[in-house]
Amino acid sequence: MNGLADPRMLVSAVAIATMLATSISGQQSPPQFGGSYASLDSRRQHYVDDWVSRFTAVTGKKIAPAEFYDGIIRFSAKTTFEAITNALMTTALTDASGKDLGDALALVEQVDGVRGKVLGASGDRQFRMYVRLKPGALDTLGRSQQFKRRADNTVYHKGYPINFRGQGGPPSIQVSAALDSLHADIDVDYRSSSFPVALFNGHLSSSNSDVRAGNNYDRHTNRWTGLQNWWRSFFGINLPGGNENEQQSDSSEGVVPRIGKQPIEAMTADFLKAWLVEADIKSAMSYISPRALACLTDDSDDRSSFDRGMAPFILAHRLKAAHDALGSHQSLEGLVVAVPLKTPGLKAVAQPKQTQFAVYSVPDDVAETFDCESRRAVGLAKAVKRTYGNHMGTTFYIKGPEAPTTVALLWKREEGYWRIVSWQTEPDEDSTPAPDAPATAAPSHVAADLTLVDAARRFLESWLVRKDYETAFRYISPKAYACYDLGRPPDQPASTSPEDAARKILAALAQSGGEVGKVSSLDAVIAAEAPTHPAVRVMDHRYSDTFTVLSVPNGLADAVDCTARLRGESFSGQVSPDYGKAFAVIMRFRTAGEPAVFRTLWARENNAWRITAYDVEVP
Repeated sequence: MNGLADPRMLVSAVAIATMLATSISGQQSPPQFGGSYASLDSRRQHYVDDWVSRFTAVTGKKIAPAEFYDGIIRFSAKTTFEAITNALMTTALTDASGKDLGDALALVEQVDGVRGKVLGASGDRQFRMYVRLKPGALDTLGRSQQFKRRADNTVYHKGYPINFRGQGGPPSIQVSAALDSLHADIDVDYRSSSFPVALFNGHLSSSNSDVRAGNNYDRHTNRWTGLQNWWRSFFGINLPGGNENEQQSDSSEGVVPRIGKQPIEAMTADFLKAWLVEADIKSAMSYISPRALACLTDDSDDRSSFDRGMAPFILAHRLKAAHDALGSHQSLEGLVVAVPLKTPGLKAVAQPKQTQFAVYSVPDDVAETFDCESRRAVGLAKAVKRTYGNHMGTTFYIKGPEAPTTVALLWKREEGYWRIVSWQTEPDEDSTPAPDAPATAAPSHVAADLTLVDAARRFLESWLVRKDYETAFRYISPKAYACYDLGRPPDQPASTSPEDAARKILAALAQSGGEVGKVSSLDAVIAAEAPTHPAVRVMDHRYSDTFTVLSVPNGLADAVDCTARLRGESFSGQVSPDYGKAFAVIMRFRTAGEPAVFRTLWARENNAWRITAYDVEVP
């Protein structure tokens, strides 16, 4: 759903009109299961009705709201809309005295857009809802006990720098608002943004804000009630029930696919037959490369701690659970249906099973971005040429009692056999454009203080290159020790004293430095990030490609004070034009996927530069 409140939205109208025309023309689409307009309560139906009314007014195309919601809206956009609105409407707001302020959904005047999965887009442009807020909505959020205003978004949510976040830890609602206080970008973060985990685990990946991924649905319903799981995923996503480890490990390592060296269409057909018809999980697993097990880490909060030894057990269990959920079938006919993709670079391959699954020749550069194992690597990515012949792809959806699941499998030859080296569910994307973000001025540029640049470089090199964690730690001021408890991993204990927090921060530096491994230079492992906040000033220096140095407005510096945040204080001031109190250094790790941005706040203490606060910025 994309809004048409002004002419900026006309491009969205064209996209929706195209989908509408396709639907009317009679092109077959996957069947709908659950998630219907009729199942929505009247409040959420109102938002759908309003959007369709605005769409009709602009385009002249008439469509019933139920027809629009049930037949036109993308699967991932629909689950995103239902999850976010459910979280908002079940979050009651109260002020400090306990006065009822209504629920969070009541702050939304109209929905301008919902984006589901968007291939190739950053995480802050997927799985979110764009809205127009009611006048005074941000004041209500600021008075509520359920939301706190935090440090403004510096890099992500361009056009929406004002940052309110739900309290109580993940899952949490994030409301990112424009400077006009009327337009906002709302999403739910299901995963922890702790340090140092978030530096490597691809926080911006779909697993963070997609309610269907991993156990995000369970996390959602443990906090907010009333969301029905009308979808079900069959491959690589958790299924309800059972013990992950109850299945014998049927790893493909050392096992030859049962039909030997055959063309890709034969290998695909036999894999699907073994899995979905025969429930022969051992034979199905023989088609899956150990490399593909890295895809299971997309469901994990901390990819570095994922137990690879248990991965074959987990995948075998999920394959068996998927078969059992589908029930008994005598053949693949009518069970598996081909899904065409429009991804640039793919070359369709004609083959006799094309009604059951589509086959593509996948160039190496596209395969690299799709491959789960490649996305885990830390360091400079290798340039990959557009070469065909090494990878194939097959796509299909599975008909079942729940929502159909589209699956894309990436295949590569290993020892002469085609094997599955990666997978992705729902590879078809929501291509409807998002509403244009409110215009903001670009950050200005000023000359850098070279002593600050040198201090930041020495800190980063001590930490990441030389692995001299004691020296790196000496750059951290005692003022920043409170930051540990704000950003600690959820499975780690709180600090018992400032000294204990200091020890834990030192250990976190060592953990993350070890995760990076041996590197010869900073630019091999970290990269600068371009800020989008209009009030910061970019300080130009010789290492600007490796890390970014900013002059920060004094008000924003106050907002990141960890001691005040730990006390539960909310930043409520305006961003003044005063500068000189503090500076920021921001960067991200060069790891595939999209890790969070690491932000450190610097100030002079006893004539030396020290880090007085740190955090990770997430979408």
